[in-house]
Amino acid sequence: MIIGTAGHVDHGKTALVKALTGVDTDRLAEEKRRGITIDLGYAYTDDFGFIDVPGHERFVHTMLAGASGIDTALLVVALPEGIKPQTREHLQILSLLGIDHGVVALTKADLAADRIPEVTTALRALLAGTPLSGAPMIPVSAVTGQGIDDLRAALLASVGTSRGQKGYPRLSVDRAFTLSGAGLIVTGTLVSGRIVVDDRLMLSPSGLELRVRGLHAQNKPATEAVAGQRVALNIAGPRLSKDAVTRGDWVLHPDLHAPTAGIDARITLLPDAPRAMRQDTQVHLHLGAAHVMARVSLLDRERLEPGEGAFVRLSLQQPIGALARDRIVLRDTGATCTIGGGVVLDPFPPRRGRRTPARLAQLGALEAADATEALRRLLAVAPGWTDRALFMRARNVPEADRAALIASVPAIAAGGLILSPAAFDGVRRAVLAALAAHHRASPELPGLQAERLRLLVADRPPVTGFAGILEALLREQAIAQDGPWFRLPGHRISLSPQDEKLWRAARPLIAAERFRPPRTRDIAAALKVPETATRTTLKRLQRMGQVMEIAPDHFFLRETVAEMAAIAAEAVDDDGLLTAAAFRDRLENGRKVAIQILEFFDKAGVTIRSGDVRRVRMDRLRLFGAAGTSAP
Repeated sequence: MIIGTAGHVDHGKTALVKALTGVDTDRLAEEKRRGITIDLGYAYTDDFGFIDVPGHERFVHTMLAGASGIDTALLVVALPEGIKPQTREHLQILSLLGIDHGVVALTKADLAADRIPEVTTALRALLAGTPLSGAPMIPVSAVTGQGIDDLRAALLASVGTSRGQKGYPRLSVDRAFTLSGAGLIVTGTLVSGRIVVDDRLMLSPSGLELRVRGLHAQNKPATEAVAGQRVALNIAGPRLSKDAVTRGDWVLHPDLHAPTAGIDARITLLPDAPRAMRQDTQVHLHLGAAHVMARVSLLDRERLEPGEGAFVRLSLQQPIGALARDRIVLRDTGATCTIGGGVVLDPFPPRRGRRTPARLAQLGALEAADATEALRRLLAVAPGWTDRALFMRARNVPEADRAALIASVPAIAAGGLILSPAAFDGVRRAVLAALAAHHRASPELPGLQAERLRLLVADRPPVTGFAGILEALLREQAIAQDGPWFRLPGHRISLSPQDEKLWRAARPLIAAERFRPPRTRDIAAALKVPETATRTTLKRLQRMGQVMEIAPDHFFLRETVAEMAAIAAEAVDDDGLLTAAAFRDRLENGRKVAIQILEFFDKAGVTIRSGDVRRVRMDRLRLFGAAGTSAP
């Protein structure tokens, strides 16, 4: 159990921790000289791990870095002084962080025992309506030892909510230092999952790879640490140094490394916030041990009054690590007071449509704490699907658990999407209806390509997700595919007897030198057919998807075009760039024809030209179907 102190400066937090553990958590020379805590301090017993935080108003940001990792609060109030400003602010912060277990220590009982009834009454009134309203209050003295055993027993009885160990590991870094003979050490609270020695993890948001050389859990050597423990990791990596690590970083599984500069959240202004919040208010945002400036955009109103809640988009001054259900605390622009806080709903929000009714309904669904329930509610609102990778990352669902979660909703995984059964059926109906209408209007054409078909579906599913839906419909045999064209299974195109006869004769000529086929006039001459008739037939075959006109009167087999697109991808250099010379050499072709082919790919969007080089769009390689397969 991780216990965090809270309370006003000079109310005896550090002395109390020493009385409970025997450890003086003030380790800095300046702390010794001034007699106040400036940075986070740590102490351990067999039962507890303590995080001792500063009580001075100037160090509330440091208090927040420590408080985000605790399970149980030890609220300290000195009897001679009673409730003071940081007593109130620290209590507000504990409430905003969702810490609902704690004990109140009434310190310096040896100096003001007569004030116990008065201070207790005042504290009961202050705690009323907060998660700590029923917390036990123990008069203690760090000098005489009065009440220390009772306080220890009360802390043992106050067990906070256990942290989940099923997700990927995620450790909130609050300190980094080097140790002679060991190297770089980072410490923090393990928020989720487990870490074992030799794990390959990542420092986020910097993205530096690291290996765990050794670890301590709860200040003891160990081979494994689990969620909820204070952990010290001895880490190594090719670019790691003490200067590369800052308070607020995360050590986590690579699948969780996704720094974000935009967060959708539900926040609530404190009832005693000094003023209402308007659009684009600048705030100090605290998440885990991180502290960044943020701009608040209200999504469901134009003004947020004290005591009210709202959906917001938080635009951060710099990217941080964040996942759904992370708690956030907001302080005013001058960092003089805490004004509110809330919970992250979507750490990877869409760029557009943030204030639409559909988006607000999605945020309402994402308020569910349980991942399965959140997914079920999310799929019940428009459009009925969500990005699979983003949802699972936001909820820290490991790859091994994702299929079971989807099945439990129940939902359908297609490509990169998760869809409700109703949404999948709706897309199926839309695809079949679009193809049927196209076949009626243009019976001579082979069908529709994927992007044209996607644009005809309401809500337009994402490209990769729609590709997965089409694959599912192909497996069901609800649709069929000819190269890049999709059609209904019963749709067939037939050539006239004359065209069929010409095609049977022309196809071998085009296939013989597939990367440099004869032009229309040469085919006509070889077959002793009028050039106009040959061109008309080849144009008709292009509409059917059998050939592609790369340059005027220069037709290639469709499967050859797909093959050449794959060759272009293979010919890129180590920088991902494609030159005309490299492409020409792969085709063993002339430069002129190679340039014509590349210009055709430029127009089709398969390549992007920049000067004399090109980049190949890997997501467009199947635009012409699979290489080496011809349409029936």
